[in-house]
Amino acid sequence: MSEIKNTSYTHQTYQSHASFVPLLTSKISSLLSPLPTDRIIDLGAGDLILTSKLSHHCLQILALDASKDLITSGQSLFPKSTHPNLSSRIVDCRYLEKEDDVVGGNWDKVFSNAALHWILRDPSTRKNTLKAVYDALKPSDGKFIAEMGGFGNISEVHVAITSALHNRGIPLEKIKAANPWFFPSEKHMRELLEETGFEVEMIESEYRPTELSFEDGDGEGGVKAWIQMFGQRFLELVEDEAERAVVAGEARDLLEGVARREDGRWVVGYVRLRWVAVKK
Repeated sequence: MSEIKNTSYTHQTYQSHASFVPLLTSKISSLLSPLPTDRIIDLGAGDLILTSKLSHHCLQILALDASKDLITSGQSLFPKSTHPNLSSRIVDCRYLEKEDDVVGGNWDKVFSNAALHWILRDPSTRKNTLKAVYDALKPSDGKFIAEMGGFGNISEVHVAITSALHNRGIPLEKIKAANPWFFPSEKHMRELLEETGFEVEMIESEYRPTELSFEDGDGEGGVKAWIQMFGQRFLELVEDEAERAVVAGEARDLLEGVARREDGRWVVGYVRLRWVAVKK
């Protein structure tokens, strides 16, 4: 899920604030339904936790992610000795077309979980990435199975960060331009897939309130750290690093009224968009 170039995510911070990402995968994994003969690409694989599980059910799986720290951590956790059909490499998936051995039309399935809202954020590379996925698949019935943030995903978080930045005089247009996420509607994503050449077998969105997970007891520092981690590009609009932490804290305070339940748990409104598209 870490497909942002030069990301500062580490394996430790990802586990502290996003460990739930590979756990809430029953629906997308069932749609993937890996076969013993499948050769699969995992796009934006993160720390390989989900990839390692999938590797037990297919012939070969190749994990790609832009984060060196997450990939190397995953490689140490899931070595070739225990996962012989799992390979991984550091790739900025916005430029997937440059990976000649990936886009040769030899893969049965391309899979992605909770990463494409980062990978497809840049409009200038979006269509090229989707075309590279199409080219990677076998010419007959290769499948693209994915789940990402959909329209309205974490809208309360977005508004809280925007408000905290705007309170410091940063113009709304600059804040909009710094948005690190792409959360399309079903209709828009279907159009993008069909323009690429895919036949969309199914596409759906699901509102799934999700409890954030943290190391600390009361969650306060955790929410602020979560904002600092995932809202990094927003916070870079503030030059002073200490002030960035203040902005993240203010965003956390703004979020509290709609996201913190009576028992202290923090829950935000995730919207998941998932699909199965076939190369025809």
